[in-house]
Amino acid sequence: MYELKKPKERLFCEQCGKLVGYKTIKKKENYNVKNYPIEVERTIAICEECGAELLEPYYENENLKAAYRKYAELNNLVLPEEIKEIRSKYNVSQTLFALILGLGEATIQRYEMGSLPTKVNSDLIKRVSEPIEFYKILKSNKDNIPDIEYKRILGNIQRILKEFENKLEVQELEKILYIKHPEIDIEKMKGLIAGLFYYSNKYHHKDFLYKTVFFKLLWLVEKESKKSLGRQIANLKFIHYNYGPIPKGAKNEEGVLLDYLIKTNLIRMNIDFSKKFLQETYKIGLVDQAPLRNLTDEERKIVEKIVKKYGGLSARKLVEVSHNDVAYKSSNYDEEIVI
Repeated sequence: MYELKKPKERLFCEQCGKLVGYKTIKKKENYNVKNYPIEVERTIAICEECGAELLEPYYENENLKAAYRKYAELNNLVLPEEIKEIRSKYNVSQTLFALILGLGEATIQRYEMGSLPTKVNSDLIKRVSEPIEFYKILKSNKDNIPDIEYKRILGNIQRILKEFENKLEVQELEKILYIKHPEIDIEKMKGLIAGLFYYSNKYHHKDFLYKTVFFKLLWLVEKESKKSLGRQIANLKFIHYNYGPIPKGAKNEEGVLLDYLIKTNLIRMNIDFSKKFLQETYKIGLVDQAPLRNLTDEERKIVEKIVKKYGGLSARKLVEVSHNDVAYKSSNYDEEIVI
């Protein structure tokens, strides 16, 4: 397989004995690829003067590429663009990629131009699309690679592995969130949280919220939304806890909700020790305000109303407010509170 940029403008016609203009037609034909008949729509050059079929290397090469590609798809072989995507992910050249895999230097170049890979090489390339597999092979073939390039690629793959690990962790946390909050709207939840901080800063000049305040404001917003709109904004579920309602999965020993919000870069959290209360205090700040756009105008007004009214209260006062709530008082410890 070779690379041709474009077809010639005129071709030699043996019937006419001269260079002629031509047109192209499409015709279904079988190509024999590894003793397997592959039907493709072949592009054929036709002499404009006598109608004879002409040989144009560009089209023949493209026809062969199409046949090889179809064969590759039918036999689950890695495709040229997939190889390029893998290289791009790890930021390695064709030559470096071949060295890391222990292949000949020109092998990857041929595959990316459309040549068929062997099943063994195809499986190897597919396997290293997983960062952990690429890391293993990189380590085992480090002697094939210049030291400066090895260190650069190693640093890159370690960063990718960390991102990959974080992505898996977020997926697991999200699964647990859906178990605890089956009807949760995560994008609305992020918008609601962004709104809490936006209006807390606007009306009370607060750059952070204590964890207790944060949870109580979530509760009050969802409750007010159900009352005013006939539905909750994020469909969060809450349980009866010592200091008032908290979202499911928000207990200290669980930490699912806060872990998810931190891992998805919506919030940050600092833990300090309070000499006044002789215990740890959790201060939450917003990282990304963009999700505020996930809320409708009427939803934003609900968040604004609650934060304006309650956002300036201390954690102690908000606990008192929640303890006087009828729904809270009619539930027992660790039970779900019906909003």
